[in-house]
Amino acid sequence: MTNQYISEIHSLLKLGDPNVSPAINGAPEGLPIAGENKADSHTPAVNVREHEQILHSNADTAKLNNNFVIKMNKSNPTVAHVKSFLIYPMIFIIAFGFFYIVLNFASVSAQVQGMFAKPQAQQILGDQLPAYDSWINGYFYSVSDATLLDPNSDIDKDGLSNMDEFIMRTNPTVADSDGDGYPDGMEVINYKNPWGTGNMTVSQKQLADTLDMNLINNRISYNAAPINPGLVAAASTTDYDLSKPGTLSIPRLNLTVPLIWSKDPSEFETDLTKGVIHYPGTAFPGQQGTIYVSGHSSDYIWKHDAMQSIFAKINFLKPGDDIFIDVYGVDGKVHNFRYQVTGNHVYKPDDQTQFIDNSSNKLNLSTCWPIGTSTNRIVVSAVQVGL
Repeated sequence: MTNQYISEIHSLLKLGDPNVSPAINGAPEGLPIAGENKADSHTPAVNVREHEQILHSNADTAKLNNNFVIKMNKSNPTVAHVKSFLIYPMIFIIAFGFFYIVLNFASVSAQVQGMFAKPQAQQILGDQLPAYDSWINGYFYSVSDATLLDPNSDIDKDGLSNMDEFIMRTNPTVADSDGDGYPDGMEVINYKNPWGTGNMTVSQKQLADTLDMNLINNRISYNAAPINPGLVAAASTTDYDLSKPGTLSIPRLNLTVPLIWSKDPSEFETDLTKGVIHYPGTAFPGQQGTIYVSGHSSDYIWKHDAMQSIFAKINFLKPGDDIFIDVYGVDGKVHNFRYQVTGNHVYKPDDQTQFIDNSSNKLNLSTCWPIGTSTNRIVVSAVQVGL
């Protein structure tokens, strides 16, 4: 009876088989049993002392972490405090900016558009004539000679054409826009500020680099020359056919080039692509006075101009070297003239002394100097001798 009773009690309470060893009898299923072999149990036994040590260790770590957080909070504001500190100034700035834009919308809009506007140096590379016409007419209410308003004209004789003045925004009616004693053209070829003191600004230099500095140099020299209007049409001793280019030859340099009888500085740019140019108003071959002839020592590479460095080597000419000029007469005959080099000298473009020697029949060959610049002019002088 006893065994059956115990078995039924164990069965109802699910305490396991009473015949099983007491070491495991009476423990709910799945709980670890002290002293049980780990290899024979589904769940490893736990040492109570070790478990208590782990709990104490975790508690100590948590306490240390809490102390660290407290210390950090004392030395630095929390993120919440930072946010609350910044939110009010941000609201004020946003509100101020909103009302500022509303009250000044037109001005702010213009500023934004200005940020995306092309530099003036890029704007002028497009179709400029409509803008030029509007600009030049602002200086003249009416003119009797419409050619004065031509883009290639140099109204104020400062070396800059009207178009050059438009690009640099200098005054086309005044040779010295800023009144500092230096003509606008001289300031531009030396990269000086034509509207103030010192060197050009970066934007001014960008604009100046779109100009033909060699041509400006030639205009400056032409304007400085004491021109004799009576020599423009023809020589006094011989009637020349100025519709036909002459020829200039320099044996030492192995050079033969067309000599163009330019009629006006507005034609210099075109004439310089055909050969070297004779300055209108200076003496002709066979006349007493100075024949002034100019050619390029350098030019912009993108022009692909065969004459862009035609006078690049004239500095190598020595006293006694020959220079020959051939001129067509109206009768079709060719007139030959021989000159011998006497020396060379470097001048400023507006220095009149390069023109004024009328003591003999003289020839001056000139070009911009040093090569690649327009700062000065090197002039090789020669006198007429017999053939």
